[in-house]
Amino acid sequence: MSFTKKLNINWRIIENVIFVFAFGFIMYKLISDYWLYIYHSVKGKGFIGDVIDPISTRDYYKSVIAIIVMLNVTCVLWEILSLIILLLKQESGNITGHGKYKLIFKKVLVNYKPSFLALLIVELLPKLFLIHMFWIWLPHFQKIRLFTINLKWYSWIYAYLCLELAVWVYHFGLHRVRFLWCLHAPHHSPTELNLTVNWVNFFAEGYYSTLVYIVILTLFGINPVMFVTIMFISTTWGTFAHISERALKNGKLGILQYLIITPAHHRVHHAKHPLYIDRNFATAVPLWDWIFGTLQPFKEDIRADYGISRELDVTNFFDLYFGEIVLLYRDVKNARTLKNKFLHIVMPPGWEPACSAKTASALRRDFLKTNPALGITSRNRILSAIKFRSKMDTPAPVQASFASSAAGSSVPLEPAGEIV
Repeated sequence: MSFTKKLNINWRIIENVIFVFAFGFIMYKLISDYWLYIYHSVKGKGFIGDVIDPISTRDYYKSVIAIIVMLNVTCVLWEILSLIILLLKQESGNITGHGKYKLIFKKVLVNYKPSFLALLIVELLPKLFLIHMFWIWLPHFQKIRLFTINLKWYSWIYAYLCLELAVWVYHFGLHRVRFLWCLHAPHHSPTELNLTVNWVNFFAEGYYSTLVYIVILTLFGINPVMFVTIMFISTTWGTFAHISERALKNGKLGILQYLIITPAHHRVHHAKHPLYIDRNFATAVPLWDWIFGTLQPFKEDIRADYGISRELDVTNFFDLYFGEIVLLYRDVKNARTLKNKFLHIVMPPGWEPACSAKTASALRRDFLKTNPALGITSRNRILSAIKFRSKMDTPAPVQASFASSAAGSSVPLEPAGEIV
């Protein structure tokens, strides 16, 4: 066995050991805090207090947040515990004893190793620093604001729509600029979608998102008092959108699928099929996806397989977390010209100096050439109707007949084709 292969095996063992401790500690904290919260609710505090108390002060959004947070935590625990119970009950053919538990462990690794190790990194490294950077940057960007909105109810709607625009801009950039994609790729790498996938984020991605949020919200006059609240609402719903198909099979949420971003929409976003790739960038409101043409509903006949396009073993956490950065470094190093080195950094993932046939836009465009109906949305229909109506309203060109060359002639003009 070569030294490199032996080193890789030993490193994977170290990763698995760290995962076991992270999984045990985080699950213990989640379960104990959850039941303590339930226990306090019996006494009128805890969850019950967090829902009822804000109603008396008319801070209704706090009640909504408490409900969504409780729903998210409940679903996280349900997803994890139900999977483990299902695996324990599941028949494994002729595999028994130690072999069966080894197989169960591998399935748990596939589903949760990226999430728990990524959460461990985010918690240990820069979380406090990111919070500090937000409040350090904010006063400087506030100097460039042209106006500041009030705190009326309609201003909160405006503020949230501006936040959704910021989400769309930063999320679009993460998918269309390769360097930024290196930060975002870990989040898309898991092949099983569940609520803990929301924990899989490269720690440095937060610096970019924080910068985009502050710039856009400041330029659009959002009151700083609103920042934390609207971002918390967005993050909370964004977490719920990752719910697994085991916990919520359909994910369309009935009529709500036409009004908000549902789990079904976000499953499209995480899918790697050419129809689905790089679609649905918004968190809760599909307005900006609709306007910019990136909204794609889930199609029953197109399976949503999750993950990224390159071959990846999701239990290899180092490759999952740093792999795209390593590949970008190799491409930049091997590029022959300074221009191509720069383009490798800023062009979309899949771009190569010779062609761009492997980019998400090119793959989707090629797929829709043979399946055009699958890409049609309400936006396409409305724009087509407007174009058809404007064409109908445009008067047809009239060709004059030159019946007389005399000045002041009163010979009437007739349409071409009717001149005898």
